[in-house]
Amino acid sequence: MPTRTAYAVRALTTLAHAIPASVKAQVLAETHHPPLPYLYDVLGDLRRGDLVRSQRGMDGGYILTRPPTQITLGDIVRVLDGPATGTTAPVARRAFDQLATRLRELWVAADNATLRVLDEVTLADLIGEDHPAAPHAREQRDDEKPEIAVRTGLPPQL
Repeated sequence: MPTRTAYAVRALTTLAHAIPASVKAQVLAETHHPPLPYLYDVLGDLRRGDLVRSQRGMDGGYILTRPPTQITLGDIVRVLDGPATGTTAPVARRAFDQLATRLRELWVAADNATLRVLDEVTLADLIGEDHPAAPHAREQRDDEKPEIAVRTGLPPQL
């Protein structure tokens, strides 16, 4: 996961924990240790992507624009990286190289597959179903698997 995305996810989970309060960028920077100008840049992208909004004033800061159950990791990646384009594929030396074209198609398919998995994981999943910001909170029996593991096959310890 790129550093930029990791900081965005950390900031967004902190905002999810803080609902309904806002959180100042300075607090996010002290909590997660990115340089403050870098964090402002990430928060600006998240704001333009309509995942957060900023509030001015004494009680100002950043707040989620939607409930944590409605923001997926896929949403976050798309806001920061844009749609899957295969740009992670190696660049071909010749524009008409068939192998390069096939490899680019493979990389696009891999990016899309990754986004499909990330679309199944919400901020509510990351902060835990027992958190008040997760409206589907309920007690989990010992014999149940966490919902995230059922949907994605991932271990519950993200």
